[in-house]
Amino acid sequence: MKTTRRSFLKTGALAGTAALIGPTLRAGGPPGGRTAVDVADEPQLLLDNALFDEQHGFTRRLHPPTKRGLIKEADGRDWERGDVYPPAGSVVCRDRAGRFHMNCRYPWWDESVKNEHPNIGEDRAHWFRQTVGYAVSDDGIHWTRPVLRLVDGPTGFRKTDAFPYERPAGTSRENSLGYPIDFMHDLAAHGNLHDPQRRFLLRVVRMNGTHPFAQPVEKQMHYAADIPDVVGDPCWREKLTPVPQADLSPRGFKTLAGYDGAAREWFAVSQDSISNWLRRGGRDIARFSTPDLIRWGDAELCLPVADDEPRTPDDWVEYMNLDAYRVGGPRSGAWLGQLLIFHSDRTNPQYQAPGLDGVWRKGTTDVRLVLSRDAGRTWQRVCGRDVWLPHAAEPHGFDRLVFGTYPIRVRDEAWFYYLAYDGDHLIFNRDGTLFEPGFLRKGRTALATMRWDGYASLDAGDATARLVTRPLRFSGTRLTLNLAARRGAMRVELRDERGTPIPGASADDCVPIVGDGVALPVRWRGMTSLAPFEGKPVRLAFQWKLASFYGFQFTAPPA
Repeated sequence: MKTTRRSFLKTGALAGTAALIGPTLRAGGPPGGRTAVDVADEPQLLLDNALFDEQHGFTRRLHPPTKRGLIKEADGRDWERGDVYPPAGSVVCRDRAGRFHMNCRYPWWDESVKNEHPNIGEDRAHWFRQTVGYAVSDDGIHWTRPVLRLVDGPTGFRKTDAFPYERPAGTSRENSLGYPIDFMHDLAAHGNLHDPQRRFLLRVVRMNGTHPFAQPVEKQMHYAADIPDVVGDPCWREKLTPVPQADLSPRGFKTLAGYDGAAREWFAVSQDSISNWLRRGGRDIARFSTPDLIRWGDAELCLPVADDEPRTPDDWVEYMNLDAYRVGGPRSGAWLGQLLIFHSDRTNPQYQAPGLDGVWRKGTTDVRLVLSRDAGRTWQRVCGRDVWLPHAAEPHGFDRLVFGTYPIRVRDEAWFYYLAYDGDHLIFNRDGTLFEPGFLRKGRTALATMRWDGYASLDAGDATARLVTRPLRFSGTRLTLNLAARRGAMRVELRDERGTPIPGASADDCVPIVGDGVALPVRWRGMTSLAPFEGKPVRLAFQWKLASFYGFQFTAPPA
């Protein structure tokens, strides 16, 4: 079915309902009339109503992450240069030992680049050079840049009075630049595959220049069991598993959502090509798919701009990009997308790109959340149009412009490393003058954190909230909750497929669950293990007050 702005708005409104207070809502027929969902031992996030049969008395609330500011250089200074910007190939991952690795875009302004590609010309927004830099960290906050000695790069910068306002003070190969991996995806964490020998999918590449439109002259996709030790192991390439002829999507964005096991295909989502979105009045999102990472299909519009978005000259909303990844698991999970909202400013014709009418470049960005349960073919909003990652209110805040990113688990938190610009998008007028005379924005890397799987919660106040699931089949012997109940409590009841409470596991038998944690155990006085019900259809009935409910998971007991 073709996705229209109206159909997207309809599904988004259904899933993003903020308040469910009032008469009990029944989502689907009489008890027992729906096929059981196999949730296995996968975490169940409560981002939409897909698992609900009955619901009453709670509000779904979005939880923006806490901004921690710019990451730090090894000596404690704010991170000076290097941003996690996907088109240049950038990522933050953790290896098996728990160490953090980052490859990032390292740019510097250079007016001489204008003669190196026809798409640059007099467009000063692209008068810069870039290469891939590399950094490592033990704590995820303080980062060291190992010396690679692979390419010439600036040794430092000196101030000037005219554009580009700073110039390289010299060049040397004593730097962390020229990192040969420009794309790396943690398939186990984000992409729906769990082969330990193929945990990472990465691309080894050599480019034909350092201008922003440089193309690979050599490239090869590989699987890897761990992040290659490019610095310390001269044989690192030999430990990779090549994927012959494979490549990323033809759109050019170095992103991948993951693998759709049901359709047996990989897919990626990103901003559609200019020729496609220009006729629709602004940037929107397309889906690309491939059975083998070799034969990619054409772009398919999957997320057009909804009809209820602002479309005024001072705030014309466009969907600039979508970073999507797996949450939950391959059987019952979904694909969560960080949708980059571009608030384009169309109040002055000078804010258009040189030679491209209708391509507007001035404005700010923030991030919302969207969800897909059909591997990116259609999307629905999470908590309506609420902003999940806002930009700075002040014009030169370190993250006046923000971009989406993948999460990394650190203990019971999700850490998000995101690109942060301290100025508006692209900063140059059509005639080559600056939006703000004398000001060139700087792109760097910032950190935001939140509780693990804590994107949204179902919140109850003084009145008791209730939720009954569809029939579920599970793996494991116990149930845990992602719950914040410091003032209140929750009780859980285990029911059979028809909705009858199971003796020993009723709400009255449940020991009230209190506290705040991502895996609080559920205990019943009349039942010590869920093993007798493993693989059988059951329902869960939750009741709680003065608490925030983020999700649940069936698990085996800890070793």
